[in-house]
Parts: sequence; structure tokens; C-alpha cells
Amino acid sequence: MFDLIIRNGFVVDPESGFAGKSDVAVEDGRIAEVSESISSKGTEELDASGLTVQPGVIDTHLHLASHPFGMRMAAESGVTTCLEMAGPAPKVFSYMPVAGVGINVAVLTALIPGDNVSGNDPKAAEIDLAMTKAVEDGAFGVKILGGHFPLTPEASAEIIRIAAERGIYAAWHAGTTEAGSNIKGMKEAVELASGHPFHLAHINAYCRGRVNGILDECKEAESLLASHPEIVTESYLSDRNGCPLNFTPDGKPASGILSAQLRFFGFEPSRDGAVAAMKADVLRAIAPRNGTLVLLPPKEGVEAFLSGEAKDGSFGGVNPIIARTFFATAKRADGTFLVDGISTDGGVLPRNVIVRGGCGLMKLGGLSALEFAAKTSLIPARMLKLEKKGRLSAGADADLTLYDPERMTAVHTFVRGEAVLRDGRVNGRGGTALVTEAGLEAVRRMGLRAEVLPGGIPTIDRTFGSLSKNNQ
Repeated sequence: MFDLIIRNGFVVDPESGFAGKSDVAVEDGRIAEVSESISSKGTEELDASGLTVQPGVIDTHLHLASHPFGMRMAAESGVTTCLEMAGPAPKVFSYMPVAGVGINVAVLTALIPGDNVSGNDPKAAEIDLAMTKAVEDGAFGVKILGGHFPLTPEASAEIIRIAAERGIYAAWHAGTTEAGSNIKGMKEAVELASGHPFHLAHINAYCRGRVNGILDECKEAESLLASHPEIVTESYLSDRNGCPLNFTPDGKPASGILSAQLRFFGFEPSRDGAVAAMKADVLRAIAPRNGTLVLLPPKEGVEAFLSGEAKDGSFGGVNPIIARTFFATAKRADGTFLVDGISTDGGVLPRNVIVRGGCGLMKLGGLSALEFAAKTSLIPARMLKLEKKGRLSAGADADLTLYDPERMTAVHTFVRGEAVLRDGRVNGRGGTALVTEAGLEAVRRMGLRAEVLPGGIPTIDRTFGSLSKNNQ
């Protein structure tokens, strides 16, 4: 008798290329059997008729640090594993004992001038010390928040170089003190990296038509990525962005993204400009309501912002549909995907739309269910070196996402065979911190369950299904 049998679902395994009606058996947290009909019984049995069953969704770019609700919001959208992209790691993991919902969480700690590095031009020795502290505190790696809190080109290049030499996972929101968060900043990041591998965050965000035409920027980004297979990437499907609503003592935005967006929409880059943008319903403040974080309507948003309740905001309509669909579907000459994952840049930001957006693309014929599973599980698992995730074969972790392709929503999820989402409601607890060996002791001191991963950016295998090396 198995612990769990999921029956009658449309099962998709992106590694083998199988897609068809099957049963899935789970035992001791692992996939035990996948076959057309399993004759054995399960301690628990779940009828998945009408649902697609795929390896658990891995969101390779979201944010959880600003509020404990983030893990629940991610889990409600079907996510089983995620990469938090700002940290700091101790703050994110401090939420897990009380607000954790059973998902797997890795954290990249951002290197921020005036916070964990002294200024915007730290030298190699300071960068090295900051990286050491980050990973020893439990971070899976580090991130350059170039669009928000830019460093000099020289310091940014040093971070990527040192991370590569030390085998530390490093991501970069493109931008420096010399170039913005746009196609110019993306080109600069690729050049400064000098062939070192790194994670170039949310590719679609650099192709908003702010420098050249949108499609022209997409094509330039495509050429850059095609020429640099060492870079791992993701893009997201929401039309909204996110930005911290922090201001300097003289009323100027602390974030370069907030300044740039206010200017783009014709508002002064200041507290008063942010209020005016909220009143015009261009910028929405984000605050907790009824157990989740929501986009507040104009009047309520202004009040929450001025009272200090709203710490983050979101501009609507900033991510063109051309760029979003281009990077979700574009392929390389060998048939593999140009961009490795579909992410959200969400979590605490109310735009966790991987399943909803992916189902929309499937309805339009932009992706097949197999391709969607490859981009949301198999390839992201390889990005993070999660060897037992991303596939539905015997011995793999029983991390599963079951979604309704018609209603475009996640219905059930399991992490290592334990239910996290049931009938659309989160009922998981705790979670697992994904760390390197350097951070294991830190998360153990916090009383957390941990899984140790190698760290660093892999030479990524982008094949899947009939393209898979296992099938060649």
C-alpha cells in the first residue's frame, strides 16, 4: 500500500517527455510509480480528473522579506519551491516557524550600499567579507539590486567574478551607477561579467521600450542570451512591477526604480509625486488585508502610505505583453528555451501568476503543458542543482503541482508527499531552508529543517522531453 495515489490526472513529466492520463503513487516522500493504472491501494487517494499533474512549480524570482504573508501567497499560486531575491536570509527564515507553509525556500541576500557594504563602490576585500557573512547567515547566494540600489560597474563586475571563483550563486538585477535597468543595463551587465556565469534577473523588465522599440529590445536581448549560454535567466508574466516605497530624509525615492517609473508616468520623483501617482491610480500601494497583501485603491492607498503602513508599491501596465510572451516562449536554435524559467518577481507582491499566466499561454498555443512544466520545474530545478526535483520518475521528490487548466488555478500541491495546498487552500506548516554547507549551522540554530545544496551557477542542461539528453 502506498502513502498516496493520485488517480486519473493528466500527468506531465518534462524530463521523459511523457504527457498523458496516468496515476502517480507516492511513498516516503518520493515518487514510487507512474503508470496508466496503479492496481495497489493508497492510504490516501486523490481523484485528479480534469487536472494536470506536473512536478512542483519552482519560482526562481520572488520576494518574501517584507511580510510573513509572502510564503502563503506563493503557495496559494501553486509554488512548491522558490528563490527569494533580496533577503536578508535571517529575516526571511525567521518567518518560517510561524508563517511557513511547507514550501522550500532559498534566499539570495542583496548587497546594498550603506547596509551590508559601505557604499556603491566596495572593493574586493569588502565584497568577499560581505559574501562570507551572507552565506554563513544562511543565504544560498547574493544579488546585485542594480535597478534599485546600484553599485559602480567596477564593484558589480567584482561581485560576479568573486562569486564565480568561490562557487557562490549570484544574481543581478541589471543596472549600475552608469546604466539603468533597461536594455543598456542588460548589455552592460553581460559585458561586465566577462564570461563568468550569473543569474540575470527578469529579462522582460529590460525590454519595456524605454530605449528602443519593444521588439527591437527583445531581439537585442535574445542575441545577448544566445551568445552567452553561461547566463541563467527567468522572466515573468505580470504587467505590474514592484518597488519599495522608501524615501531619503529630503523626500527623494531611495529606489532608482521608483524614481524612474514616476518620471516615466509624468510625476515628480518624490514623496509628493508618489502620492499624486496613487491618486491618479498609476501607482498602487500594497498593504495587508484579511490575511494577504493586496493592491489598495487610490484613497486607501494614499492613507496607508502616509501612515507608514504601506511599505511597497506597484505600477500597472509597465511590462508590455510583447516582451512577456516573447521571453516565455522564445527558443534557441537547438529547440531549447532562450529563457530558463517563468518566475513572478512576486511573493509578497500580489502578482503570483505563474499558473494563471502559463495556462493562458497554453490556451493560446504559445506553450504546451510539457513545455510549461519544463520552464516552471525541470529547468529551474537544474538552475538550483535540485537533483531530485523537476521530474516525475521513481525516486524523485514527490513535489507536485496539480492545476485546473480551464480555471487556470492551482488546486493541490505536495512537497515531499506532504500536502501544502488542498482544494485551493493552504494547510502546510513550516518549510525547508535550501542552503549551502556554509549556512547549515545558522538555519539549524533557528530550528529549521534544511537541505544542503552545492551552490554556484551550473553549466545548465536546457534540454527536456524529446530533446533530453536521456532520450538521445
